[in-house]
Amino acid sequence: MQEYAIEVKNVRKKFKAYEARRSGSFVHRLFRDKYYKRALRGVNFAVKRGEIVALLGRNGSGKSTLIKIMSGILYPDSGTVSVLGMNPWEERTKLAMQLGVVLGAHGQLYWNLPAMDTFALMQHIYHVPAKEFKERLNYLLGPLDLKDVYMRQVRTLSLGEQMKCNFVASVLHLPKLVILDEPTIGVDLPSKQALRNTILEMQRDYGTTFLITTHIVEDLTMADRIIVLDHGRKIYDGSRRRLEMLFGDKKVIELEFGRTVDLKKYLRFGSATKIEGNYVRLEVKQSVLKHPAFARLLANSAVADYSVLEPGLGDVLMKLYNKGGEKNVRKP
Repeated sequence: MQEYAIEVKNVRKKFKAYEARRSGSFVHRLFRDKYYKRALRGVNFAVKRGEIVALLGRNGSGKSTLIKIMSGILYPDSGTVSVLGMNPWEERTKLAMQLGVVLGAHGQLYWNLPAMDTFALMQHIYHVPAKEFKERLNYLLGPLDLKDVYMRQVRTLSLGEQMKCNFVASVLHLPKLVILDEPTIGVDLPSKQALRNTILEMQRDYGTTFLITTHIVEDLTMADRIIVLDHGRKIYDGSRRRLEMLFGDKKVIELEFGRTVDLKKYLRFGSATKIEGNYVRLEVKQSVLKHPAFARLLANSAVADYSVLEPGLGDVLMKLYNKGGEKNVRKP
């Protein structure tokens, strides 16, 4: 069996777009200027079978374009892509039988019909035998807490219930690869946790490969690996722990004062990320914690309480974006 579920090599994609003119005469501004937006700029990575990979990036980083290429909806200007050993835009029909795709903003359920009707349709499209279909429904509906809702009209379901039903419809045929685009956006906490648990169970029980795009930091807890795109380029590929260690020389100090103090004495050791009343949040180098002068400040009677924290992953990602960012629009 091929080792990789996905192989992306030097993939590039640009789109022709138009921009309204902002100056000149009225007639001049009736016309538009053409330019090319480079969505992907030589992206390379591979995903092993059975791996859960989180694909991160700001809006406009190229994530959606890459997903469409891997799904066979778009084809690149250059480079090669192999998904489950197939060319996705040349073997799209064959690939679809082994691929599951969940697009957070675009559901496949029928609004005025029960979710079960969509499940039955998927059964016939993917030729799932009746016995296996029943077993898979039981496998998915229980953990996702859908047994009391899947026979109701979709329009009566909550957003979380709709998202979970969309997930079920996309994986009933037990695809080898599942691409999830913002699967937990706008979903309540219990539904998010249920989806995460089910993804981990499918990886364990069936060896399913997952590629997940998300802006929800908590979703990253289930990822074996993180890939970060920015302006069409890969700027990180590795574990969550390694990503946090890129900025590992930083610590966060939360200070709560019992009375007014001269903050300049504290700010000279780091940068304040939040000041609110008697509360101050400082980002400092790890070596500062051992500095005698800083230790004396913490021991000051004005300090009612303090805590030392690791920087949050969201903070780390923002630093990574700021470090690797650049413009992605080039006029011809």
